[in-house]
Amino acid sequence: MEYFMHLKDRSFAAIKAKTKRIEIRVKTDRPQRVDYEKLEVGDIIIFENSTTKEKMKCEIEEINWYKTAEEMLTNEGTRYTLSSTNDFTEGIKSLYNIPDYKEGIEKNGVFAIHIRPEE
Repeated sequence: MEYFMHLKDRSFAAIKAKTKRIEIRVKTDRPQRVDYEKLEVGDIIIFENSTTKEKMKCEIEEINWYKTAEEMLTNEGTRYTLSSTNDFTEGIKSLYNIPDYKEGIEKNGVFAIHIRPEE
């Protein structure tokens, strides 16, 4: 399957540069195009940069679900999951600053989607 997702500039650039290899997604109460629970290894995500509209195809290599952001960052680390910081505490704060993520994680957990940009 192919899925379409938007990304902000920093995340898009980090995935393109292969410094961010794990996309974090949270099911929130807002309408969403993608049901993250249906994603499978081998599926394709087409990311679009929200500003430039540039697109990039990535293959899903692994998907992990965690009950909390702390559990996710403990197991996945910060190096390849976050584009804003490598600091654990700052990473948690950064995730909770994304609209609806704190409540979404508390209610639904968090997905760590391992991706590989197609060449």
